[in-house]
Amino acid sequence: MSEIRAILLHADATAGSAARLEIGRELATRHGAAVTALFGATVDTDRLSSAYSAGAALGSGASEWGALARDNARASLQQRCNGEGPEVRWFDIVGDSIAHGFIAEAAYADLLVVGQQSPGEPAGGAPEGFVESVILDTGKPTLIVPREVRTGSVGEQVLIAWNGSAQAARAVTGALPLLRRARLVHVAIWSRHSVAAPFSGVDIVSFLRRHGVEAAPHLSPRSSHVGQELATLAASLRADLVVMGCYGHSRTAERVLGGATRSVLASLPVPMLMAH
Repeated sequence: MSEIRAILLHADATAGSAARLEIGRELATRHGAAVTALFGATVDTDRLSSAYSAGAALGSGASEWGALARDNARASLQQRCNGEGPEVRWFDIVGDSIAHGFIAEAAYADLLVVGQQSPGEPAGGAPEGFVESVILDTGKPTLIVPREVRTGSVGEQVLIAWNGSAQAARAVTGALPLLRRARLVHVAIWSRHSVAAPFSGVDIVSFLRRHGVEAAPHLSPRSSHVGQELATLAASLRADLVVMGCYGHSRTAERVLGGATRSVLASLPVPMLMAH
């Protein structure tokens, strides 16, 4: 990807949406991009059942309660877009169509921005498996923003997790517009041998240099705890963005993430740019 001109952002009723929106707008300003926000939130079925009971007694509709909660959450986010900064175009996606609608819209975006998910999250966010589906089914570089962002910047100090795979290559290619503007770029490699092109011998540092990006390599022996070591290295380098490939496989008709990727995706406290 040569430039970021269109950013597609998922917004919902969780607290993390505010940071996600701020980061999306900051990136849009930096790259001269347009921002489209799709608002879609799951429903708290327990509360909705209570609302239905109360509605029957008081003559009010539970659907009106649900719509009001959605409208309040979206209005609060839209207020953050007032004043200076790029315009955000808002659209609603509802019910079971949240993942499907976002994935279909992603065909017309350069960068996707979504929120970090973990099992058992409360209602008001994206449906379970949303982030996995977006990464695996869109083919687009996807920025996953943690629920609590520990840094005010994204893309100033970048850490790339590199293993020479097609997934890692797609992630790096998708991240090039960010890497060119980064202050520091680091590349982490877990391998006993050099990871390079088999015939030309070109390695990832040389590849990045061809694109105007200087990177410092960090070599480590192969490990079965790459996720933990990646988090430790990111913290020590004060990285504000991790770039890595997303590894998945097909299980019957369901597309799922590999165990290591899922672990990193749910726990890493740094924004991640992933591609599959």
